[in-house]
Amino acid sequence: MQNQHAAIMRKLSDPDFQASLVNKSLGLVVGLSVLLAALVMCLAWIWTHPPTPKYFIVDGRNPPRAITALDSPIVSDAELLNWTVRAVLAPYNVNYHDYPEELNTAGRRFTDNGWKTFADSYIKSGNFDAMKKGMLLCFAQAQRSAVITESKIVGDALAYRIQVPIVQTCQNSNQINTQNLMLTALVLRTNAEDHLDGLAVEQLVAVVQ
Repeated sequence: MQNQHAAIMRKLSDPDFQASLVNKSLGLVVGLSVLLAALVMCLAWIWTHPPTPKYFIVDGRNPPRAITALDSPIVSDAELLNWTVRAVLAPYNVNYHDYPEELNTAGRRFTDNGWKTFADSYIKSGNFDAMKKGMLLCFAQAQRSAVITESKIVGDALAYRIQVPIVQTCQNSNQINTQNLMLTALVLRTNAEDHLDGLAVEQLVAVVQ
């Protein structure tokens, strides 16, 4: 036991061992200092760059849906144009037999105000009565690609003005009528539960070409 104690004392009193011990201690202190500095920098970055909160709509019927800020795009321009073309063509693809269901489906892509103003215009033009009385089958398609002519903020929501030329053909067993129309749609960003695409047509104006 005494020999072991003496050996330990000799080891501790050895200058080389002491120098090695000091170097290791300094290395440990430096390492801990670097780690602490990195931790402080990380915490400072997190403090100055807080993560953007994410919100979800949960209605008990559909899967949870992330909410995107209304002043931010929700789809690419190409997807927006494709969505808009489908939305604005729908009211022009109707027939005398199935029009209640077809128009009801088409209206789901519009805001309440957008669909009301379009329906009022459609009825006042006489086209609605002509379709029913003439027992017409109407088909419409785009003549060229749709284009975004304007994008702006309307009531805190991003809005796009989009134009697309279409041709509509209405026919029955006795006649075929064709007209060229320039459709101009105002499409709004929305987070409304009844517009899961995040888009809705606020206005649709048709001008005969």
